[in-house]
Amino acid sequence: MKHTQIWSVLAIGIICLFSVSCENENDSIESLSQNELTATINGFDDLIKEALEKEPIVTSKTFGPVETVDHVDLSRYPGRWYEIASFPNFFSQNCNCTTADYTSIEGGVSVFNNCILATTGNTSSINGTALVADTTSNAKFDLFLGPVSSDYWIIDLVSFNNETPYDFSVVSGPSRETLFILSRTPRIETFKQKIAVVGILINLIKQGYDIRNLVATEQYSDCEYPEL
Repeated sequence: MKHTQIWSVLAIGIICLFSVSCENENDSIESLSQNELTATINGFDDLIKEALEKEPIVTSKTFGPVETVDHVDLSRYPGRWYEIASFPNFFSQNCNCTTADYTSIEGGVSVFNNCILATTGNTSSINGTALVADTTSNAKFDLFLGPVSSDYWIIDLVSFNNETPYDFSVVSGPSRETLFILSRTPRIETFKQKIAVVGILINLIKQGYDIRNLVATEQYSDCEYPEL
């Protein structure tokens, strides 16, 4: 599982993320300052640092309940997602090349999670079901993976084109103990993507998450993914 509204950040981020649309990547690049440009060419840890500079964590602050996105278009959510970062958890420990494949079913989506274990090189996978628990927003699901059930709350979505599947999803739950950042691509390489990730991280801080605990999920160039 792994694994959703969050935007803000930088001059370009305001355009790309609050409008949830960003059509011209070249225009976006030209609007970046040198410091902002640095954030787009470094790794995930550097994106975390950039977010923390823009929105420092205040440990003394009391946060309200976790907020989900206002609405999820269930027709744009299924398909393959690549996990790019998560809070450490026992069920995805030592996992690389992690994917989550969702297929529409009545009342929700079927789930197929897959990864490669770094310790053995073997494939680890599990099937499950995520059923919509809040039909007003479609942002809260009851997730069933084997004998385990959990909350699957979509707390952020990023879309570069409102006519195509969502580009990023952030998933958590009411306790803030789990957190997964999902992308439609296995690696974050374009300026547009990296700016979106910084925006996601900033809004996670605003929701009371300590993003310093995020661990990047390795998506190597030679990862072998399940056939679609």
